[in-house]
Amino acid sequence: MATSPAAGRHGCGRVLEALIELTHPDSAPDLAKQLLARFGSFAAALTAILDSTPSVEQTFRTVWLAVDHMLRSRLARRPILSNEPALLDYPRFAMAFDPVERFRILFLNATNELVADELMAIGTVAAVQIYPREVVKRCLEVGATAMLLVHNHPSGNPIPSAADRAMTRRLAQPARYFDIMIHDHLVIARDGVTSFRREGYL
Repeated sequence: MATSPAAGRHGCGRVLEALIELTHPDSAPDLAKQLLARFGSFAAALTAILDSTPSVEQTFRTVWLAVDHMLRSRLARRPILSNEPALLDYPRFAMAFDPVERFRILFLNATNELVADELMAIGTVAAVQIYPREVVKRCLEVGATAMLLVHNHPSGNPIPSAADRAMTRRLAQPARYFDIMIHDHLVIARDGVTSFRREGYL
């Protein structure tokens, strides 16, 4: 049976309330409602909670790091392309609600196992700059034979821009020269995820 949006919001509120109770038991119910109303979801509140009081911030930061580590560990020591839910869950949690664009690369070996996961660039609210030479250099340094590109759109819209498509083409050309494959480029946003491969851009 499907869960209603109202039930989903109630569940998010209870999780937030339980976390806040660790440091502010008296104000937890009201603060949880305020956070959910302001940010719209548990994930958004967890990402944006750094504006809160120090004790609540520390609690949420610890939880955020724990969830991030758990999702990242699901990609370790296995061919990640065969586990699409885990492949999407990790960057979506880490990047969907970020206030600025970030460009992350998952570097893969010949069997598509993760050999490195690195944040390559931090941009502005509407753009991020990446340099093909540095990307290829890093591939060679870590021994990667393939890459999965990931960046986010703070606007909430996951549709790739013309600049996103041009940037991917600029990366693909030198990578191809060194026999480095770009498996996909994922655009992560609050409203969803777009795959360049699935949309025919790669």
